Amino acid sequence: MASSGHPIPDSVPATLTRGAAIGRYIVLALVGRGGMGEVYAAYDPELDRKVAVKLLRVKPGNGVSLAEGRHRTLREAQAIARLSHSNVVVVYDVGTFEDKVFIAMEYVEGNTVTYWLQARQRTWQEILKVFMAAGSGLAAAHEKGLVHRDFKTDNVMIDRVGQVRVMDFGLARQAEKSGTRDAAAGVRPSPAFALKIVSDTTQQPNDPETKTLTLRPESDVVPRSLEGASSSGMFEARLTRTGAMMGTPAYMAPEQFLGTPTDARSDQFSFCIALYEALYGERPFEGNTMSSLTANVVQGNVRDAPANSKVPLWIRRVLLRGLKPRAKDRWASMEELIAALGKNPTVSRRRWVVVLGGAGMLLGVVAGGGRFLAHRQPVCAGGPEKLAGIWDLPTDGAPRPARHDQIQKAFIETGKGYARDVFATVSRALTKYAQDWAAMYKDACEATQIRGDQSADVLDLRMSCLEERLQGVRALTDLFATASPEVVENAVNAANAVEPLDRCADVPLLRAVVRPPEDPIVRGNVDKLRRRLAVLKARFDSGQWKSAKKDGWSIVNEARTIGYKALMAETLAQVGVILIESGELSSGEQALTDAFWTADAARHDELRAETAANLVYAVGYLQRRFADGQRWARTAETVLDRMGGHELLQAWLLNDLGSVLEAQGMLEEAVESHRKSLAIKTRVLGRDHPDVGVSEGNLAVSLQGLGRNLESLEHINRAILLLEQGLGSGHPALAVQFNNRGEVLNAIGRPSEALQSFERARIIWEREVGGEARFLAYGLTGIGVSYLAEGRPASALVPLERAFRIREAQETDEARRAETKYALARALWESNRDRARARLLAEQAQRSYAKLGSRRTESEIASWLRSRKSS
Repeated sequence: MASSGHPIPDSVPATLTRGAAIGRYIVLALVGRGGMGEVYAAYDPELDRKVAVKLLRVKPGNGVSLAEGRHRTLREAQAIARLSHSNVVVVYDVGTFEDKVFIAMEYVEGNTVTYWLQARQRTWQEILKVFMAAGSGLAAAHEKGLVHRDFKTDNVMIDRVGQVRVMDFGLARQAEKSGTRDAAAGVRPSPAFALKIVSDTTQQPNDPETKTLTLRPESDVVPRSLEGASSSGMFEARLTRTGAMMGTPAYMAPEQFLGTPTDARSDQFSFCIALYEALYGERPFEGNTMSSLTANVVQGNVRDAPANSKVPLWIRRVLLRGLKPRAKDRWASMEELIAALGKNPTVSRRRWVVVLGGAGMLLGVVAGGGRFLAHRQPVCAGGPEKLAGIWDLPTDGAPRPARHDQIQKAFIETGKGYARDVFATVSRALTKYAQDWAAMYKDACEATQIRGDQSADVLDLRMSCLEERLQGVRALTDLFATASPEVVENAVNAANAVEPLDRCADVPLLRAVVRPPEDPIVRGNVDKLRRRLAVLKARFDSGQWKSAKKDGWSIVNEARTIGYKALMAETLAQVGVILIESGELSSGEQALTDAFWTADAARHDELRAETAANLVYAVGYLQRRFADGQRWARTAETVLDRMGGHELLQAWLLNDLGSVLEAQGMLEEAVESHRKSLAIKTRVLGRDHPDVGVSEGNLAVSLQGLGRNLESLEHINRAILLLEQGLGSGHPALAVQFNNRGEVLNAIGRPSEALQSFERARIIWEREVGGEARFLAYGLTGIGVSYLAEGRPASALVPLERAFRIREAQETDEARRAETKYALARALWESNRDRARARLLAEQAQRSYAKLGSRRTESEIASWLRSRKSS
């Protein structure tokens, strides 16, 4: 194949026929044609070799005469001829022929890199080797002050012995060196010398690659502004009909689109596009029309890497710097770019470890083999250091870390009676988490740097995941260090809500999650906002949801400004949960739904599953839209299946689905869902974890609904034990379980025990939430019902009157209000107090139950009223 590389059909007549002479070169065949000339295969009789001769026409215009244009073109062709490098097609000779300029060059027997890539699947290592060789050729050209301006795989050859050669410097310009402008500053293209390669319109419509040589004068080529180009209609043309633009659009730098000065960094941009395409199988900039392509190139909108790509992240980072829209932000030179591509961090790390290991072996000869490991291990022993000041790992024989003392003191100073118990549980949870974090940090590091069984790309993914988790722990412990009473109350839940570490070891899942932005400025903004989001989450998990709500939307808006979809989804999801907690169900549902679809666009499956699970609770349980809740549950299941599972998320999904099924009256199904949730939590968290206690209590409620009270009591007792061990005997979470236990005990005819359980709940609620809080009415009603069961109606009056006042003022659940009214009616009647009011309260309760469809309770009250008509 000739250096032009593009044969033309036999039907196209040649300007020169076979046997014609161009200087001393005998024409053999026409192999390429463009608007400014042709490329011929020719014979050099003096050196007895086949050559390629590029014959360039020179057109006068733009203030340049024919003679001046020919002289300038000849001078530039001579500059190309002075370029000699093993990775550049050799130029043998330049000269004039009639009113044209010719360039005689090496005829390369081989194939283009385009063909080489298509011939079979290539590894990223093979591709990188070829492109680094081609880059060396470009660097050599730049050293001579030449800019190629049309670099692409069609213009790189691999000969029969594997030598890589850059060719087709027909668009090359020699950089100005006069005055203050040099090669780094770039030059505006002159109108005299431009080889334009445009697509044959018979090619695929979505492929902007060039297939036919066309030569155009450069003065017709470069648009002075995007507006001017657009007004000509060019920007809405398909890329296969590009008009007279310098270079190949799909590989052009922003300055070539904009008509601003080009320099060696323009070649760097084209080189990075071509290498990106070779590695990923797609070009970095989307666009099937000139307008869309130009906009993406000029704005630097690089598409995300394919999810299944095996290209290391460090290579992508190198390329993205070379693809910066502003030339000054790219690599300073091709040499720097090639050097960066040659610095495989995995190899360099391994080499360093080998040297270190060698030193260890030498020491081992002197001091024993045990020293070898001691010298290897520090390479990956930095985990505990990173935890310092966040949650330091305790060391045997050393005083307790200052951070631990600081947080315990803050907890105790809140005055909460259970503060010490809560701190003990939080301390155990955070220490276990920190130990696991440090172990995973070490494993991830050693897998790449010592064992060599993990790529640097995977190491980057795992370390990024671990760093995100560490930010969450930092935000939480910062909050704990200045704890308020509500923070202490919610501290165990908050500690348990720290993002689990298992995903940081799940490489397929890490690869599936959208990568962070490669642009360092954008990535820095994302990292800053993620830290703020971690603080917001910590505040919410610690019970400060009201203040968290105030800041939530501002973080969402900042995420939208940054435009990184994964972060937008994360902020929306957090705000949605906060709104649901604050009772703004409609707004919360909308935020969660937006988060789900934004996560879908970002391919953020873990967040999609988590958000769908939250919608099960928000929609199916809180809003009683059962069908919608179950649809979200199926959606969450589907995403989890595709992810390959996420056990804790699966457990909470089953828990929330169980609540929906229970509210729907599907109690058998609810019990089954809660049992599965409990089994998963027990397996993952251990039998004694407080969160296991929460699931024990939820299962108990469903069993009670089925009348299986003894089973229910067994699970409630287990819930109380676990929560008391983990949270302390006075924690508000225990009040819920004591209240539920009282209801079960009353149902099985043990009112004295029920009374004690309700009293425990009342004491906790009165102390923690106040004497008029809505929750208190649960315990007060239970106490009254227990007294009634014991035959002590007069004792029931005081707690039931309090419960009545609270529920009439605050309770939105009509069934709860009716429950207290009926109990108070019985207490009034049976203690012979204000029986008219008793009858009125009972009638109101009956109507409420009739309205709610609770026929059994309605019938019971009707019977009670009938039996007391005559009294």
